[in-house]
Amino acid sequence: MVRRTLLIATLALTACAGPRLEMAGGPSEKSVTLTDAGIQLTILPNAWTGYPSDLGQDYTPIQLSIQNDRNDEIQVRFGDFSAVDEARNQYRVVPPSEVVRALLGAQSPLENPYGGVAGWMRARSTPLVWSAACWPCPSWPHRFWRPFSEPFSQDPFSPDYPYWFARSTAYDILTLALREGRVLPGARVQGFLYFQQATRQGSFLTLIWTPPSAEGKPLTTFTSQFRIVR
Repeated sequence: MVRRTLLIATLALTACAGPRLEMAGGPSEKSVTLTDAGIQLTILPNAWTGYPSDLGQDYTPIQLSIQNDRNDEIQVRFGDFSAVDEARNQYRVVPPSEVVRALLGAQSPLENPYGGVAGWMRARSTPLVWSAACWPCPSWPHRFWRPFSEPFSQDPFSPDYPYWFARSTAYDILTLALREGRVLPGARVQGFLYFQQATRQGSFLTLIWTPPSAEGKPLTTFTSQFRIVR
């Protein structure tokens, strides 16, 4: 019964994950790597596996890896990225903090407002995470440390049982995001960009990036086209 329930939940999450991007050459290609002006850009258009799993309904997450093979620094700035569909609709990158505010409001990114299993059942959009950091523990049934709140009950069916907690949807959005800043010579950075609903319309999407030098001078322009799959 438990396996059936988990399977149904997994299928439901997959079905509502939202539109996705595929390489224009076909679904067998998982990434594309572009090189110019001493900069290597690798794009993974359909790589989001974090929380929330249905982030694609509201934003278009695209994973990038940037390698600076130049002798000087380059800059990573959200404003230098854009996406354009075949109807010339242009989409901008949304900073991770704005994505969090849009999805969670004023809630703290690492706050657990739900309080255990019962609270999680009331929070329909927040995934349940099994925490086994203290299990097995020879000191049972003594009290355990719980990352979000205490005191708590030792009853495993209680909302305050120490091994269940609601994981904030902000955690992956923030920690997996590409960061703005300078990239040192020989260094590499990677992370996700979140575009503003770039897959809601159209059939093709072209990603554009014009990386600047440390002084702000444009160095080159990378472009890559993807197919929108719904």
